Amino acid sequence: MTTLNAKPDFSLFLQALSWEIDDQAGIEVRNDLLREVGRGMAGRFQPPLCNTIHQLQIELNALLAMINWGYVKLDLLAEEQAMRIVHEDLPQVGSAGEPAGTWLAPVLEGLYGRWITSQPGAFGDYVVTRDIDAEDLNSVPAQTIIMYMRTRSAAT
Repeated sequence: MTTLNAKPDFSLFLQALSWEIDDQAGIEVRNDLLREVGRGMAGRFQPPLCNTIHQLQIELNALLAMINWGYVKLDLLAEEQAMRIVHEDLPQVGSAGEPAGTWLAPVLEGLYGRWITSQPGAFGDYVVTRDIDAEDLNSVPAQTIIMYMRTRSAAT
């Protein structure tokens, strides 16, 4: 008997799962579920405590490289009391998600939320919002997700 050393490919399974979750639970429930999955993932591997945004960005990119999930650029927006999070090369689950190909974006919201709020001086009561209008997914080869993390009081 011959044993193949190929890694399993879960893309077909994940695509079918994404359609079923969307059909049975709906978009809002799906997004809540995926945010919790992201928070759970972040709890399994966390960055060390960082003193600067630049250090944090380096550490987050190292973690993302471990799972081959792209890379991130972080920018503090002091006047808006926010952090701009630009994530590129998000893995796709086929065309699932709104806009198409962004089904895993809520996972990023959970990941970044937990990672960033675990840092010294970080705010704990936050809300992450996507800037879908700024995500011109057709203009760049990489899947780019743009999010803003704000304290809940600054977001309302």
